[in-house]
Amino acid sequence: MAKQIKITFEKGGSFVADMLEDKAPVICQVIWEALESPWSEIFIHSNIDGFMVESPYLPVPENLSLPTENLWCFTNNGDIAVIAPAEYREMSIKGYLPLCLSAWRKVKMPTLEKLTGIKIDVSHSTGEDVNQQYKKNMFETCRANVFARIPEDRLEEAALVVERVRTDGMEKFTIERV
Repeated sequence: MAKQIKITFEKGGSFVADMLEDKAPVICQVIWEALESPWSEIFIHSNIDGFMVESPYLPVPENLSLPTENLWCFTNNGDIAVIAPAEYREMSIKGYLPLCLSAWRKVKMPTLEKLTGIKIDVSHSTGEDVNQQYKKNMFETCRANVFARIPEDRLEEAALVVERVRTDGMEKFTIERV
């Protein structure tokens, strides 16, 4: 069984996430070691994505050289990620990694063509979905290393917590090993 972490929010909501050791083995080890003791901090709503909360201060060794494993420029529902200093560049603080959690309710999202009102020519297709190409071009400068995922049956609860942080503001949380 994969290693797991548990995230508990001060105002309610708690869920376990599975670490993705097969996709991000070094990052998972770094996170596991960082969580030798439970760690508490504050999540804020991220300005990167409408359904993401983040904390910029996950403590790690100051000399850490984090590899780029399981990189995504736009996370999937239930992803938990850190942003490597190489990606975060001048925003990096030695000895800390930004920790991000994405979760949203299942609703049918409009297509990019519907949102822009224009037909998008895909005749030059690279094989990637046009929406993913758009997101990749917009957010390529700050990719996240996804190291854990909230199970499908807990996404609704996680989405409610993310919505609460988005509307009510900062909230303390604790993350620990299971």
